[in-house]
Amino acid sequence: MKINLPYGKKETIAVEIPDENLYYIANRGEASALKELEKEIKEGLKRPIGVPSLLKMVNKDSKVVILVDDVTRPTPQRLILPVLLDGLNEAGVPDKNIEVIIALGTHRAMTESEINDRYGKEIAERVSIINHEYENEDTLVNMGKTALGTPISVNKKVCEADFVIGVGNIVPHCYAGWAGGGKIIQPGVCGEKTTEMTHLLAAQLIRKEWIAGNLNNDVRQEIDAVALKAGLKLIINTVLNQEDEISYLAIGSPIEAFKEGVKTAEKMYCQKVPGYADIVIVSSYPADIDYWQAEKALSYAMMGVKPGGTVIFITPCPERISPVHGKLFEERAKLSYEENLKAIKRKEIEDVIGGAGLLIHSHLMEHAEVICYSNGLRDKDKEALGFKQADSIEEAVEMALKNQGKKAKIGVLACGDIIPLVE
Repeated sequence: MKINLPYGKKETIAVEIPDENLYYIANRGEASALKELEKEIKEGLKRPIGVPSLLKMVNKDSKVVILVDDVTRPTPQRLILPVLLDGLNEAGVPDKNIEVIIALGTHRAMTESEINDRYGKEIAERVSIINHEYENEDTLVNMGKTALGTPISVNKKVCEADFVIGVGNIVPHCYAGWAGGGKIIQPGVCGEKTTEMTHLLAAQLIRKEWIAGNLNNDVRQEIDAVALKAGLKLIINTVLNQEDEISYLAIGSPIEAFKEGVKTAEKMYCQKVPGYADIVIVSSYPADIDYWQAEKALSYAMMGVKPGGTVIFITPCPERISPVHGKLFEERAKLSYEENLKAIKRKEIEDVIGGAGLLIHSHLMEHAEVICYSNGLRDKDKEALGFKQADSIEEAVEMALKNQGKKAKIGVLACGDIIPLVE
C-alpha cells in the first residue's frame, strides 16, 4: 500500500508498505469545516459556555489582553482575531485598550514578518502585538503558589488587565494531556520557575503512565490553577479537521468550555488500533518546526509500538533540535533517564525546562529504537539524539523490517497529533 504523509505544511512523502505487513493506519477523524465561521464566533461570544456574554463582561473602560499561540501551532489566528476584535469593539472596548501577547512559553520570539503572516498585517497595525519574555523578571509578577507548591509567575500585562482572553487549539499534548484552555497561560505567559515545575512534573509522571489524551492529571490541574489565578476569563479554542480547517469552536470558560472542546477533540484525535505494532511510522506534522515540538509526535508513536519495537520518525525540523534547548540535547540526549534526572536534582543542568524535555526523550528512547528521516536535522543532530539515520523512506522501511523481521506488523500514524488507543 502507498500512503502519503505530510512533511511540513506544503509537502507530502509517499510511504510504501507491503500489504502483508500493514497492521493499522490511524488518522484524524473526519469532520466538516464550519461553513459560517464569523457567525459561529459571534454567536459563541453572545452565548459562551459557562460564563456571561462578552457584552456583559467588558465595557468601554476595560483593558483587554488577548493571548495567542505562536508559529509552532496550527491555530488559524488570522481568521479568528478580526472577528474577536470587532466583537470587543461592539461591546464598547476601543482598539487602544486591547493588546495582543504572543504566548511563547519558552519558545523563541517571533519576527515581525512571522507576526504579520500569522496574525495578519492589518491586525498588527490595528493593535499592539508583543512577544512574551519568560526570562525577563521585569515583565513578570509573582502571585504566590498553587496548592501543590508551584510558584506562580505571570506576565505583568496579563495580571494588570481587566479581561484576559486566550485563543488557541485543542489537541493532545505529551506534557499536559491536552493543549488548549489554560495552557495559553502556563506555560504561555509564565516565568521560568513556573514552567520548570509543570514540565518536571510531567516528565516524572510519564514514567508511570502516558499523559497524552488524559484530561485528569496533576499537570493539567496545575495549569488550570495558574490560569485562573492569573485571570484568564474567556477562551476561544479550535478543533481542526484533517484539512486543518476549524470543525469546532469551544468558546467560554477556561474550564467548562475547554472540557467540552476536549470531548469533540477526543473523537478527532484518539483513534483505536488493534494492538501494539512492531513498527510504527509517524509524521510529526503539524508539530515539526524543531525536535522540541516534534518530540510530541514521537511520544504518541511510542504509545502504539511494542517495547523494543521500531519507530520510523518522519520530520522536517527546519530549526533543528531547538533554538532554545538544542545545546543541552546535543550534550545529554544519549544518557539514560535516571542519569539525567539525577543531574537535574543535583542542579548540574541549568536549563531545567530543557531538562524535562530531555527526560521525556530519554524515556522514549528506552522504549523503542528510532529511525529518522529528516532534511532539517543534521546527521550530527540525529547522532546526538540517538536516532538511526535513513536517507530515504524506502531505506527506513527496509532497516525497520530487517530489525523487526520480515513479518513485522506495521502501524501508521498519518500525522503527529494522533493518539493510538490499543484495544
